[in-house]
Amino acid sequence: MAELLREPERDRLIAYLERKLLRTVMLDGQAVPALRETHLPFPTSEWCWVADSAAAAEMLAQPHLHARWGGLADGLTDFLLGMGTGHLLFSRVAGPECVIQSADPRQLVILTQGYEFRGDLSRGLLTQSVRGGAARREMHYTGHLVEFRLGRQQHCLDVEDTIAAYGVEPRPEGALLFHESVLKVQAGLLRKTERVVARLRYEYTIQARDPRLLLRVTLRAEPGVTLENVRLTTALDELSAEAERPFGQLFTERDGRFLPLPAAGTELFTLHQGPTRLFSLIEETAPGAANGLHIAPLAPQALQSIKARTQNGRLHWVLTRYLFPRVEGGAEASIQEARLLTAGTLAAGLPAYQAILDEPAILSGRDAGLSPDAGTALNAVATQIFFAAHNAYAAPLPAERQAQMRVWYDRHVTQFFAGLGPDGQASPGRVYLRSLAFALLSLDTMLRATEEPRYAELLDHGLTLLVRLQQPEETGGAFADAGKTAYLDCHAAAMLALARLLPRRPEPVLQAALRQALAAVQLGILNVPLEKGSHRLETPFVRLYRDGRWEEDGGFWSFKLGLLMRALNALRLAAQGGFIVLEPAEQERVAALTEACFAGLRGRVRELGEALEVLTSPLAGEGNAATQPAVLMGLMAPDAAILRFSQPATALG
Repeated sequence: MAELLREPERDRLIAYLERKLLRTVMLDGQAVPALRETHLPFPTSEWCWVADSAAAAEMLAQPHLHARWGGLADGLTDFLLGMGTGHLLFSRVAGPECVIQSADPRQLVILTQGYEFRGDLSRGLLTQSVRGGAARREMHYTGHLVEFRLGRQQHCLDVEDTIAAYGVEPRPEGALLFHESVLKVQAGLLRKTERVVARLRYEYTIQARDPRLLLRVTLRAEPGVTLENVRLTTALDELSAEAERPFGQLFTERDGRFLPLPAAGTELFTLHQGPTRLFSLIEETAPGAANGLHIAPLAPQALQSIKARTQNGRLHWVLTRYLFPRVEGGAEASIQEARLLTAGTLAAGLPAYQAILDEPAILSGRDAGLSPDAGTALNAVATQIFFAAHNAYAAPLPAERQAQMRVWYDRHVTQFFAGLGPDGQASPGRVYLRSLAFALLSLDTMLRATEEPRYAELLDHGLTLLVRLQQPEETGGAFADAGKTAYLDCHAAAMLALARLLPRRPEPVLQAALRQALAAVQLGILNVPLEKGSHRLETPFVRLYRDGRWEEDGGFWSFKLGLLMRALNALRLAAQGGFIVLEPAEQERVAALTEACFAGLRGRVRELGEALEVLTSPLAGEGNAATQPAVLMGLMAPDAAILRFSQPATALG
C-alpha cells in the first residue's frame, strides 16, 4: 500500500527514529548506534531493545531508503551483530542502575537495570524478578535449613524461624541485604537446657554494574562449642507457582559437560551429588520467554548435594547443601554463590551463562536474557543479504560485511531451531508464533538470495510447526501459541509468512491456511480492559474460544495494526501474482480490514517538531521504537521489493 504513505510523511516518520530515539551505546568498547525505547522520561526510556533496532534496520534496508539512510541501517545492524557475537542473541542494553526505593527490611524494594528485588528480611524472604521480561516471574530465595551434630545429637533447624537481626545497608552503586539467625538447641546430659550454639548470617549483595546476585552464608560457632557434620544450605521455594511454565529443564556441570537432570521424582529426592560449577533451572516454554536461574558455587568442592521436592508433579523446592566436617568454637564456615537470572533462556547457552557468572564484565551492558524476537533480527539481516546479492544498492555492501552477516545469520538461525526442542523434535510449548513467523520470512529471503538447500530444510520444518498452530474454525480459526490465547500481532505475522511463501510454494495446504486466517480476522467493537475501566474501540480483531469463553485481541496497540496492514498487503501481492485466488468477498474483506487499520492509525499520528510520531495506542501520549517501524512497514509495502528482485517463482519440491 505504498499509496497510503507519501514521501514527505514517510521521511518525517523516519525522522522520529533518527532525531528522537537514536542513541549511542558501548558494546565491548565500541560505540554503536541503537534505538532507545521512547523519548519521554520513563524509567525504561533509555533501554535499547534488539527487536526495535532490528525492525528499523529491515525497513531502512529497503533499496529506495538505503541510499539516504544506509548509514543508519548499517549502524543498527552493527548493534544486532554486537548483541549476538556468540551463540546467544541478547535482548537489550541498559545503563547501570541501582535504586533503593524502600530500605525498610520488612518491605524492601530495589531496582537495578535488569531486576526488581522485593522481600521481608525479618522472615528471611527475598524475591527477584526481571524488569521488562517477556514473562515476569518472582524467584523466591527462602526455605533455607541448617544441619549439624552437637555431641551425639543431630539437629536440623529452619533458618527463617530463628532470625534475630536483619537489615538493608546501602553501598556505593549497590546494597547489602542480610538476615542473621541465632541457633539454639536443647543440650545437656542429665538436664536439658536451651543453649546458643552458633550464629548464621545470610548476605545478598546487589550491584549496579553486576547482573549477578552474590550470596554468602556464614556460620560462626559459639566459643566452647564444636559442631560436626555441618551442612549450610541455600534454597529456592515456590517454584511450582506457574503451572503453565514449570521448571522442566535442569542441568549441572560436571567435568566441563552440562548434564540434564530429572525435573521430577518422588516428593523429596536427590537431584545431584558432589561438586559442580553450575546448576541451572530453565522453564519449559519458548526460549525467548523462559526464565532461567543459574547458580555458580564459588567453592564447588564443598557442595555435597542438591535436594528437591515436587508439588502437584512440578518442581517446588530446591536445596543446595554444603558440607563442613567440623567447625570449632569461635571459628567460621562460609559458602558463596553467584546467581544469574535470565528472562529468555536457551539450554544451549549454558557455557555462556557460566562464563558470565565467572566474569560478568563480558556482558558490557547487555542484559543476559535471550531476545524473544530473534526472528525479527534474523529477518533484518537476511533482508540486507538478499538485496546485496541482487545488487539492489547504489553503494554495494562490501564482501567482508556480507560474509560477516552470513556467519551471524547461520549461527543464530541454527540456535533458533535448536531451542525449539532436542534432536530436532520441536515441542509446541517452546514455539513463540511471532518470532517463528519472522524466522520463516528470513529463511524465505535467504533462499531467494542463495538457493541453499539447508535453508529449505529449516523452512520446511518451521512451516510444519506454523501450520499446526492454526486453531480450528469452530474455535476462531486464528493462529495462536500452544495453550495461549490468540493475539492479533502473532496472527498477522503468521499471515505475512504464508503470503510471502506462496509465490515459491503455491501449495493447497498453505492457501487454505491463509484463507482461514483471513476469515479469522473480524471487524467490530471491543471493550478493551484497562487498569481503570475499559476502552471502547472499533478495530480488527481475532478471537479464540478457550476455557468456556471467547478471548479477543485487537488493535489497541498501534504496532498490531501496522503488522496486520503489512500482512494484508502481502496477501494482495500473492493474489495479484496468481499464487492464491481470492473470491470477491475475500477481496472486499482485505480492502475493508486495510481501511480499518488505516482509519485506526490516522488519529494516532501527531507532529513532533519536524517529525511525525505514531502513538503506541489511542490513549497514549508517546510513540516508541517498537511502534514506529511496524506502522511504517505496514504503509510501505516492503515485501513487494523482495518479490520484485527475486528470480521467477518456482515451487520447491
